Amino acid sequence: MHGPDSLSDSNPSPADLVTQLRDAALSRIPTAEFLLTASFGDIRDGVLVQRVQVCGTNPAMVLIAMEKGHALSPLIRDSRTFGLSLLGARGRLLTRLFSDDRALGDDPFIALTLKIGVLGAPIVTCAEAWYDCEVIRHFDVESNFEVYVGIVREADVAKVELPSPQLRTSTTRAEAHPRTSETARLPHLARLPKLSVKSSTRGSRA
Repeated sequence: MHGPDSLSDSNPSPADLVTQLRDAALSRIPTAEFLLTASFGDIRDGVLVQRVQVCGTNPAMVLIAMEKGHALSPLIRDSRTFGLSLLGARGRLLTRLFSDDRALGDDPFIALTLKIGVLGAPIVTCAEAWYDCEVIRHFDVESNFEVYVGIVREADVAKVELPSPQLRTSTTRAEAHPRTSETARLPHLARLPKLSVKSSTRGSRA
């Protein structure tokens, strides 16, 4: 038999049910994995964030919600700039380098290709896309997150790698080879008589 505690666990209270439905609805809002970076003086750091949204197009602006308490916050506040990199399919290495459990004092930027932004932010370019932003607003809302709004000063997307002409030529030859060998596999085609067609001219018709 089940005790009273087990019955309460299987039957959530109305308040718990409202919370579960709310969380399920919020999870439907699209998110993506980004790397947020900043530096000030000799210190640079980065943190993985998921809540990023375009909030303007003229001028171009992005809005970022970052959990409070990270060491990156004072760097963004003092430098008034940040870099943003969309990880996408290339983010496995960056996710490992900038994880929360990395050793204290490690510099994850050492082995990465960087671009220094217009105002000095370190931007990781080995990503699906990157954005160089200048901070124009900071909101310390009554939540566990703080919000930054930045003007996009520069941005770029990952370059698509095309095969070299040499590879395309070798592929074409490899595909053409089985077509030319069809007559060798079908000898009766080689014994068919050749037909010659004589073209008639206007003089011959007269």
